[in-house]
Amino acid sequence: MKILYYYSKLKIGGAERSTIRLMNELANDGHQVTLLLRWNGDLESELNSDIKCIYLKKTMPIFERFGKIGALMNQAIGMISLSYKKYFLLKRDKYDLAINGLLGYNPSILFEHIQANCYMQMLRNDVSVTRSYGETEHYMNEFGKRFNAYIGVSKYVTDSFKTCYPQLAERAYTIYNILPNIDASVTQECPEIYCKDKTILRILTVCRLEEKSKGLLRMARIAQCLQKEFPGKFKWYVVGSGQDRLLLQNKIEEYGLENTMILCGATSDPLPYYAHSDLVAVLSYYEGLCGVVNEAKLMCKPVIATQFSGIDEQIQNGINGIIVENEEKSILEKMQQILWAPDSIKRYEFNGMPEKLLDNKGKVKDLVNLYKKITCNC
Repeated sequence: MKILYYYSKLKIGGAERSTIRLMNELANDGHQVTLLLRWNGDLESELNSDIKCIYLKKTMPIFERFGKIGALMNQAIGMISLSYKKYFLLKRDKYDLAINGLLGYNPSILFEHIQANCYMQMLRNDVSVTRSYGETEHYMNEFGKRFNAYIGVSKYVTDSFKTCYPQLAERAYTIYNILPNIDASVTQECPEIYCKDKTILRILTVCRLEEKSKGLLRMARIAQCLQKEFPGKFKWYVVGSGQDRLLLQNKIEEYGLENTMILCGATSDPLPYYAHSDLVAVLSYYEGLCGVVNEAKLMCKPVIATQFSGIDEQIQNGINGIIVENEEKSILEKMQQILWAPDSIKRYEFNGMPEKLLDNKGKVKDLVNLYKKITCNC
């Protein structure tokens, strides 16, 4: 099968890594995969060598040293490149399947310049939440009926889409994210920034530093309350980068948490952080099927997570992890209980995810079979 996958930019993030793993699995399965990117990013080196990359625009690092003038030069080159590729390069090939990787990311180029037998849209977040911002509703009004299928990365995400857009319910399916291959038994070198004192509870949060979805300020407030009650009993490490890093940094300084809540920055390999953490905290306002939860469970680490979409498909509360109501008081109370009895979370140090989430080959097979089903009915 000849597949084109459209994405904005492969920066470091959970959705981007899930995208890479899906394309790599498709390529490993013998499919011809082309990745159409708006911009060049940080993670292209992780792609299977058989995957062809086309950049609609590509920044030239040599121009970046010239500040605003360099930015304008990159923008001009990008527009020339975009025009050429839209009107000449992209029309040369025909694809069996074209996939838009992000809901809300303008797919006009797929319908106007890409010839494909079938068009699919990935669903990575709970649309009952994101549609309240307005962009999702506008997107669906303009493009909703043009996609042959919508692929939710969790059953919750798919069911939410069906509820919000019942007229498209028959086009909505669930195919879980491809999981990374992780050997939890492999010893990882402890990050230098980590406290080596094992009597101190080491809490880890891995996320894009975005307040709207990840609840960064809520985490800081919880850390402040915990520090007052349990001074010197825990360290909270936050791995990731994003637009709201300074917002969180300022709040950490305001609350006097510089030695308690530690920003580690982005990393291409979070596994050493998981390996040397005692508890992984995923306290987002909303998710799709959270990759951090998957990674933590594959590393056999205890997880505390808020009640967001997909989490019940990953964790059985009180069995292989902890799920709390998605509000500040509930999170704080549970974290207090953990700090009073930190050994209590050791019983969650195993994977325990259902087989459906673990079967990567089955997910690729489901996608291919869905394509066959749709094209046979056309």
